Amino acid sequence: MKLSGLLLALIIAFPCFVLAKSPEQVKSAFLFQIAKFVEFPQISNNRPVTFCFYNIKKGVGELLKSNSSLKINNRPIETVLIDKNQQISELSRVCDITYIDETMEDDIIPLWIDTISLNTLTVGESINFLEKGGVISLIQEGNKIRLYINKQQLLRSSFKVQSRLLAVSKFHPN
Repeated sequence: MKLSGLLLALIIAFPCFVLAKSPEQVKSAFLFQIAKFVEFPQISNNRPVTFCFYNIKKGVGELLKSNSSLKINNRPIETVLIDKNQQISELSRVCDITYIDETMEDDIIPLWIDTISLNTLTVGESINFLEKGGVISLIQEGNKIRLYINKQQLLRSSFKVQSRLLAVSKFHPN
C-alpha cells in the first residue's frame, strides 16, 4: 500500500519517467523523489538542491541534468559535475546529494565515506556501498529497483528523512 503511494507520487510528480525504459531512468526518478523526502539543514529558501555526479554525459546524471527545470519543495535543482580529484571538503560544501554509480564505487568510497560531511546524502547502487558507509542505495533486483537505507549512517547524519520514505525502504544491515 505504501509502496504504491510512492509509485503514484513518482508518476504524478515526474511524468516524464512514466515510460521509463532503462534502469538509469528509474534511478533518476527515484533520486529526484528521494530528495523530496529529505530535509537538509543547510539549504536556505533561495538555494537550489544540488545533485552531484561523477558523470553528467550519460546515465542518471545526464537524465537529471536534462530535466533541470524541475523543483523540489519550490527550490530549483542543480546538477554539478564533480571530479575524483576534487578536495572532499569542497564537495561536501557544494553537494546536498552525491550519486556514485557502481562503476565508481571502489574508487570513490574510500575517499568519501570517512571524510564526508554528515550533511551530504550519499547514494550508490550496491549493498557494498552501504557496507562501506553510504546512506542510500538503489539496487536492481531482477527487473525492479529497490531502495535500501543504511540505518546506522542515517542516524549519524544531520539531515532528516521523512517517515514516508522510510516506510517504503529496506534496511541494511537489518
